[in-house]
Amino acid sequence: MNAKHLNRRAMLRTLVVTVGALAVGRGIAACTDDVGTIGHGSPNLDQKPTDGDEHVTGSSPPVNAGDDTPKVPNTAWEARVKEIEADQTRLYARGPFARGDAGVWTGKENSHEPKASVVTVDGKKKVQVIVEHVMGKNGLDAGAPMDAGKDAADAGDAGRADAGRADGGRADAGDAGDAGRADAGDAGPKVDAGTPAVHFITTIYLRALVGGKDTVVGVWEFKSTDAAPPTVQFTLPAGVTSVTAFEWCTLHGLWKAEVLAL
Repeated sequence: MNAKHLNRRAMLRTLVVTVGALAVGRGIAACTDDVGTIGHGSPNLDQKPTDGDEHVTGSSPPVNAGDDTPKVPNTAWEARVKEIEADQTRLYARGPFARGDAGVWTGKENSHEPKASVVTVDGKKKVQVIVEHVMGKNGLDAGAPMDAGKDAADAGDAGRADAGRADGGRADAGDAGDAGRADAGDAGPKVDAGTPAVHFITTIYLRALVGGKDTVVGVWEFKSTDAAPPTVQFTLPAGVTSVTAFEWCTLHGLWKAEVLAL
């Protein structure tokens, strides 16, 4: 074989090796691009915090959590909140996020901090809580939606169906927890790795001192299809002088507001 043929074969081998290397390089780059994208239910701590894709200002027509004075302690409410707070500990090894203490989610305060205020409805004082957050229709950083009637929202809906239809479709604040919230708590959302997450606020609840004991004094479970921003009004037990509002986001965990004096 002459030198001309040898040179041509060498050039072909070099070209094949070069093309192969480029292909491998593109594959590595593609894999690298996938690192850090939102997982399906697990918190992605590499995500750049931003409120822009989930902040909804204003309010929606408020849900009435009930006009009757709730009976506390409510075992279903306590169990549901215990589950939520255990998930926060499991996922983040800490207590609730808050403005000024948002940890890995610093930058998401506007869309996650509950806004609690005192309102008067039909002459009755209530606590209204708004979380200026999108509900399940937003999927920008929610992973693959798996609503299909099987997410935590349906558990909440099932609870509300039983809880207060005799009261015009509104949950009875005391008995609602026993009649329907037990199911909502048992079937509530669990943010586990590998489970696609619908991005929404599942739960708003209130804590207060009742007889000197830290007590859950109101819980409301939302469906992912409920109006944004989620808004709910609570009737409180007698003698409560201050409350703290909390909310659970399927992707960004548990958040609390400042204490609201009544």
